[in-house]
Amino acid sequence: MNQEPRVAVTGLGVLCAGGADEDAFFRLLCSGTTALRSEPARSPPGLGPIALVPQGGDESELGERASWLALQAALQALGPTGPPPLPPERLGVVVGTTSGGKALWLEALACGGPARGDWTYGAPARAVAQRVGAGVVEVVSVACASGNAALGTALDLIREGTCDAVLAGGVDVLTDFVLSGFAALRAHARGPCRPFDRDRDGLSLGEGAAFLLLEAAPLARARGRRVRAWLDGYGVACDATHMTGPDREGGGAARAMAAALAEAGASPEEVDFVSLHGTGTRYNDLMEARGLASALGPRAATVPVNSIKGAIGHTLGAAAALEAVMAVRALEAQLVPPTAGLQVQDPEIPLRVVHEVPLRTRLETVLSTASGFGGLNAAVLLRRGDR
Repeated sequence: MNQEPRVAVTGLGVLCAGGADEDAFFRLLCSGTTALRSEPARSPPGLGPIALVPQGGDESELGERASWLALQAALQALGPTGPPPLPPERLGVVVGTTSGGKALWLEALACGGPARGDWTYGAPARAVAQRVGAGVVEVVSVACASGNAALGTALDLIREGTCDAVLAGGVDVLTDFVLSGFAALRAHARGPCRPFDRDRDGLSLGEGAAFLLLEAAPLARARGRRVRAWLDGYGVACDATHMTGPDREGGGAARAMAAALAEAGASPEEVDFVSLHGTGTRYNDLMEARGLASALGPRAATVPVNSIKGAIGHTLGAAAALEAVMAVRALEAQLVPPTAGLQVQDPEIPLRVVHEVPLRTRLETVLSTASGFGGLNAAVLLRRGDR
């Protein structure tokens, strides 16, 4: 694939239980503490802590919670100057989500009436596009790999010349349907999730939104924008081995990571840090360790890795987008946040998992990977931007 123009990350936006902006979010991650809380009024019996975003004062104006979350994060990513001065057909919005505006549809089912407002998967993307004047709008829904897949789609839109700038990210909210579904699957932890821990017993759910403003390098330079990071490659792959479970050997995850490396022209030795999906379930964490070993070879045992789900929960379609924001901040700070919840590392996971305190180290290249139900996998590769 043609690597020109190079794609710059020039803005970040976050809204999750861990913080209402990128600074608060990164501080929480570096503290090693968690935003997971018991919510008996929301959770089915027996479900462990979850991570909810506090209700917004103007949320009702949009009539749909996921759209409100997405819009807050997207506007943060644009910053005070607003969207780039482009015609609508040159500005894009790509949103990864597992549910979109389905909360309204579920509400209508519960009360037996018609759905009010926009209840489709595309609701958050349309809300953002309408506000910023974007004429290219895409929605990506590939389970919990949606955030990375959205970033990859945006990367292609800029490289192929369709857009000059794209707001790309992910959003999902916690509905009773989602909470009950994970409770029925018995996939939810009894306490806060513990990624890579010997005694981990499941994931912890969260909600939120994150967006990155991506610009073609010539546009970013012409606008005088600081390049916070370079998005240089992505890869997607599917195991297709089970309706929900991943390939136990991490085959799809390995192929997605290898594809991201190949597209970016990076070798395993160049990777300085890997942001893993790290859900805290028995099979996911083992699968990722095996997939990383397959993709990076001997480097897998020594490269620092982490998971942020012990801090903010598993935010589904927003998860990988939030991890991409963390990766950019890590590159800027030269600091890897610890894995909240990890106490005793599973001896079957021979990885260098950062825990307890942040790791200060040289970071030039970060690989971030995500996996979802159905064996869906997506990975992105980011490099350090302007110093």
